Amino acid sequence: EKFIKIVYEKWKTKLPAIPEKHPNEEDMAALVENRLSFSESARIKEHIIACLECGQKLALAIKLESMPETEPPDKLLQESRDLIERVISSQTLEILLEVKDKVLDLLNTTGAVLVGQELFPAAVLRSRKIKDFKDEITILKDFRNIRVEIKLIVKESDNFDLLVAIKDKHDQALKNELRVSLFKKDVELESYLCATGKVSFEHVVLGRYTVEIYDLEDKLASILIDIKANKNDPG
Repeated sequence: EKFIKIVYEKWKTKLPAIPEKHPNEEDMAALVENRLSFSESARIKEHIIACLECGQKLALAIKLESMPETEPPDKLLQESRDLIERVISSQTLEILLEVKDKVLDLLNTTGAVLVGQELFPAAVLRSRKIKDFKDEITILKDFRNIRVEIKLIVKESDNFDLLVAIKDKHDQALKNELRVSLFKKDVELESYLCATGKVSFEHVVLGRYTVEIYDLEDKLASILIDIKANKNDPG
């Protein structure tokens, strides 16, 4: 219920201004008793959805029989957790790499990988046992309205350049006026207002990072990057 309320309140703030006139008590009663015409009922319902005050009045007007409290079934709880996990993961790109000298070993990713001129889903690369990339690797993922392209270029064995390109998901045009920030352990290292659709973070050392992309209102994407030294590298 708390989750639904948060989502509803955020959605409601983006609606146009509510007209001054609110449904009166007689209108509310007629709605509950299904005595209104289809058009009048639709008009009042549209107002109630956007108006917290009228929504509360309607809730008071509706009398529900008391029901015994019961625990939700375990299956329903698990399905809800799985749904939330899918929604969260769909807004996140994960990249896990190991590096030795100038060879990148792709351990895992939730994005698609650009190999030459072809784009491969990560699962296809794993099935073909393709995981080693020399010098650089490019990974892409579509979010709600944008496509994010992440390019990692090895400079030395312990640092790399991180290039971020942001495009419109539909026409592939570069997006501008977005803020791109690089974090390490919740500390913001660099942040840029992207005027060209591309941002470069140079000489980034090995470690765990988060890249976040924002427009003027919301966070559009989150990229989790974990790059570590190859376990077989004596250095």
